[in-house]
Amino acid sequence: MLFAAMVISGIVMAEPAGAEALYRGKPARQWAADLTAPDLRARWLAAYALGQIGPGGSVAVPTLEKVLEDRAEHEYVRGSAAWALGRIGAKAASAVPALSRSLASALVSVRRNAAAALGSIGSTARPAVPGLLKLLEDEDASVRTSAAVALWRIERNPRALPALESMLRDREGSGACRAAEALRELAADAAPAIPALVAALKDPDDDTRRTAAHALGQVGPASIPAIRAVLAAGDENASREAVEALGRIGPPAVRALIEALADNHAAVRRAAARALGRLGPAAKQAEPALLRAVSDPKPEVRDTAAQALRQVRGL
Repeated sequence: MLFAAMVISGIVMAEPAGAEALYRGKPARQWAADLTAPDLRARWLAAYALGQIGPGGSVAVPTLEKVLEDRAEHEYVRGSAAWALGRIGAKAASAVPALSRSLASALVSVRRNAAAALGSIGSTARPAVPGLLKLLEDEDASVRTSAAVALWRIERNPRALPALESMLRDREGSGACRAAEALRELAADAAPAIPALVAALKDPDDDTRRTAAHALGQVGPASIPAIRAVLAAGDENASREAVEALGRIGPPAVRALIEALADNHAAVRRAAARALGRLGPAAKQAEPALLRAVSDPKPEVRDTAAQALRQVRGL
């Protein structure tokens, strides 16, 4: 609870960089010095601050490496050190050996954050690929996800997307939701995962369905045909999330949203009207369909369609 509270209270963006990047008025080199403070909370905050500073905190990379590999250090501090190295990104390339060794840590947060950091560093982290491949079999879903994302970012490894797709089919624990979130992050390259994401729209877990819909929306127009197929299948929960995905895609999905206004389920029709309204004048071609929807037998659909009609007309 202590560290969670500190995260919440500490969410303040780093100040604009001048001669030195600052966080809470202190430069990176002072935060780096605090990594060796006697107080545990001070060391954790120092790692967190350096992560908030990001690339401007590169002066702290050697000290962060030492903290990361200090087995006597607290898990929170070591995990935060790995996270900070990831936030520093390419300027932390010298830490690749330390991060690679940390992939074998017994601590979940260290393995997870080390994998994520290697992905953020990018192609210069290729020496870590063998260790990351091993983590695709890790017992912890968050570690597996971080490893897959890192492998994709480092070298478009062919095992990365299939690993995430496999996790999407996992009906136990949080694996499916984490995989959907990871694919959302990789949206520009995630088109091969469209079938698995569409299947996840039927997941019994609400968060997984919502996250899969978000990911499909981020993938963009390439996912529209598969989303249409979901709507045609008639499952209410999946169709509602499918409409949310179409709304995130934007104007290219207007035709599919117009079709959804005729869905058998009122909740889906209402969601389609709401999505069209959010698009505003960009959904002008939906005006006739929305006019019909204003006479829908369900009052919640009628009201939403009327509001959407005003938005589409720019009123």
